[in-house]
Amino acid sequence: MSDISRHTVRRYLVKTASSEPTYLRAHEIASDLGGSPKAVAQYLSQLQDELADVSLEKWARSKSTTWRLEVSES
Repeated sequence: MSDISRHTVRRYLVKTASSEPTYLRAHEIASDLGGSPKAVAQYLSQLQDELADVSLEKWARSKSTTWRLEVSES
């Protein structure tokens, strides 16, 4: 299993975001990108405040954190 970069996760989020909310989990993103869920989770936390055109927020927590993703309103 290869590891992925923060830039790769950021690009994935921007590509995936739409005007309707999308709910994601780190393990789903890691599966799509071929990386580690632990690394993805760390990058999601870091990118939460850094994305300008995309809104990313922790939404719910059960077995793992669910993230709410959508294009930010300008």
